[in-house]
Amino acid sequence: MNYYFRSFKTKSYWAYALWSVDSVKTFMAVVGGVWLFVDILSSFKVINKEKLTLWYLIPIIILGLIIVIITRRPVKKISYKYPGQDLTIEVCIGNLFDVPGQKVISTNTTFDTDIASGIISPRSLQGQFTEKFFPSNLPALDEALNKGLQDLPKSHIQKEAGKTERYDFGTTVKLNLSGQFFYWFAMADLNHSNNAKTTLKNVHQALDGLWEFIETKGEKLPTVIPLIGTGLGRLTTSRKKLIAIIAQSFINASEDNIFSEKLVIVVHPSDIESSGLNLFEVKDLLHHYLP
Repeated sequence: MNYYFRSFKTKSYWAYALWSVDSVKTFMAVVGGVWLFVDILSSFKVINKEKLTLWYLIPIIILGLIIVIITRRPVKKISYKYPGQDLTIEVCIGNLFDVPGQKVISTNTTFDTDIASGIISPRSLQGQFTEKFFPSNLPALDEALNKGLQDLPKSHIQKEAGKTERYDFGTTVKLNLSGQFFYWFAMADLNHSNNAKTTLKNVHQALDGLWEFIETKGEKLPTVIPLIGTGLGRLTTSRKKLIAIIAQSFINASEDNIFSEKLVIVVHPSDIESSGLNLFEVKDLLHHYLP
């Protein structure tokens, strides 16, 4: 509920709610509908339209604005059905761990996991995953990751701390935790000082690797992915564009083989507050961005 109250306080919400093309259409439809009703009453001699003053327009305008606000109220979830294929893109605000489906966790190309030394932030999604599923048992997580990385191509790098075996962007490891499926995929590099960084080119490459892995070794379940790259990945690309990039990548990967009928892109509430993201704008962007 706090999200709704915060949305009403943002300029982006009001700008979109009152000045978007759809909002103007809704307003004109309400005003036109009311005026048509007045014409009908006038034709039956119930009222005399000629005696109405301009002051009568004020409640009609107010009604139109109220209807616009009601129909454009803040939402926490939008869906886009891709035409011609049984594919759905959903964007929702919430906690990734609360959304049903197989879940994607973005990580670094060395698959470092150490939170205590500061290499991995406990605030990151990876840090939250570790605290939730491997509390005080980091060796078990590393063992599961190493098993999935076994025999995959790698190179050796120098860092001041942590792991030194680097894997390609898009390298993915599947974890089965009591029937819950998670896909750790390499999306960011750690430099010598263990600061994470990625680029849009890296994101595209990482997503291609992720979809290929899920297609060949994953489960045919709804796929839940966070809005990658906006936190410690340090991407400056707008949230709207990142959502469109993830959606487009998923659509492209599904052209020949539908490996997951639904993609859910989860945006954390704190990310919404800091970026002023509006889901109505996101839905309009998907309609224009996707073929």
